[in-house]
Amino acid sequence: MAEKNSEFKVIPPTTKVLCPEKGEGWTLTGITGIDEHTSVMFQGVRYTLPAKLIVDELLPNYLESQKNK
Repeated sequence: MAEKNSEFKVIPPTTKVLCPEKGEGWTLTGITGIDEHTSVMFQGVRYTLPAKLIVDELLPNYLESQKNK
């Protein structure tokens, strides 16, 4: 995991993500560091989530879902 963090790239606002429980959503704010929190919108509800969760799980979930289309 440390290697992934050292190669962290900025995630811009409106990046799509996928949560198994909440469905598809998008970031409302950009992510510039792995230790920050950011706002994500799922089905019209705003959540504040750790950047690590978004980068390690929600963004890869979305990218994986697009490969299968």
